[in-house]
Formats: sequence, C-alpha cells, structure tokens
Amino acid sequence: MRRLLLGSWKGTALPSAQLVEVLAIIGIVYGAIIAIRQDDMKRLVAYSSLSHVGLMIAGVFSLKAIGLQGAVVQMLAHGVNVVGMFLAADVIERRTGTRSLADLGGLTRRTPLLSVCFLVMLLSTVALPLTGGFVGEFLLLAGVYEFNMWAGAVAGLTIIFSAVYLLRMYQRAMLGPDSAHSETITDLSGTEVLMFAPLIVLVFWLGLFPGTFMRLTEPVTSGILTLVSR
Repeated sequence: MRRLLLGSWKGTALPSAQLVEVLAIIGIVYGAIIAIRQDDMKRLVAYSSLSHVGLMIAGVFSLKAIGLQGAVVQMLAHGVNVVGMFLAADVIERRTGTRSLADLGGLTRRTPLLSVCFLVMLLSTVALPLTGGFVGEFLLLAGVYEFNMWAGAVAGLTIIFSAVYLLRMYQRAMLGPDSAHSETITDLSGTEVLMFAPLIVLVFWLGLFPGTFMRLTEPVTSGILTLVSR
C-alpha cells in the first residue's frame, strides 16, 4: 500500500510542490488571522490548529529531509498540544458554563493545577524551547526556508501569530480581572489530573529527547524522499 501511494507521487511531486507550498502558506496566514479574531476558546484553538497544519503541509512539500522529519515530529507534538488545549477549554466550559473570553477572567486564583497544565500545553503550542512544539516547528521552518527563503519567512509568522492569540487567550481567561466565575470555579479533579499527566510528559519528552522519536522515523522519511525524487 505504501509503495502504491508513494508511487503515484513520482513525476508529479516536484512540479506541484511550489503550488502546494503557496496554498499551505495561505492556510497558515488565514488560520492565524481568523484565530486572532475569535472570542470563543474552542474556535480559537481550532483555527490555531488549522494554521499549524498548514505549516506541516509546507514542510512535507518542501521535499527536504529536515522538513519532512519536522512534519512527522510535529504531527505527534501538535496532536498532543491540541488535545491538551481542548481538554483545558472543556474543563473551563463545564465549570463556568461558557467558553467566551469576554465572560472569563481571574480563574488562576482558584485553579492552580488547571492554570499550570493549561500553560504548559499553550507554551508547547507556541513552540517554547524545551517543549515538543519547538522541535517540530524548528525543523519545519528550516525545511521550508531551505525550499524557499520567502516562504520560510512567511511561515515563521506562525510562531509570532500563535504567541499573540494564545497568550492573549490565556491572559483574558486565567489572569485577567475577576469575573463572575472566578470565585466559584473549582480546580482539577484527580481524574482530570491523570488525563493531563501523560500529555505533559509527552510535551517535555519530545522537547528534551527528540532523538528517541526521530531515530524511529528517519528511515521512513528518507525512503519517502528517495521514492518521490526518482
């Protein structure tokens, strides 16, 4: 099956790569701009995910080993990050009855565990060094830049955009002025802590020891590049 699917790329991957790169960059910028305008936490996370997926596509179609390896790493890291972000948003919604940032604020005072877990997932999403998100995005940007300098520069805006709308979301929900919910909200339960724990372990495992995963995927990515370049 793998040979059949990858074989269909032969002779078409290189000519179409530039077109796909352009579409991917458009998706990156579009997702980021829409995310910045969101007041709904879950919608914001969803559009943020769209922007990051655009970066992964750009990395794949850079047809560079480092870009393809970055896409594989980022698929795992981004999957972990998105699950953690949606989990945090869902916990807040179930406790407050809202996911609108305009109705939230000051939640960190009574929810230290939730605040820390939410912040770890958020910082990995914005590619803070020592987190899984940093490794994947660094490799992706290197691959895209190697493919085209200007495409790499525009793709780099995803990190800036992510920092803007995600840190703004955290500030408004967790650190902003007290809201009607800040005095009554409760912190994470034991079950919810157990749900966050493996996600946080993966975030730091990928950030501190990326080689343990990259060594497993390097033969596959090298094989893909060999097939599509014939």
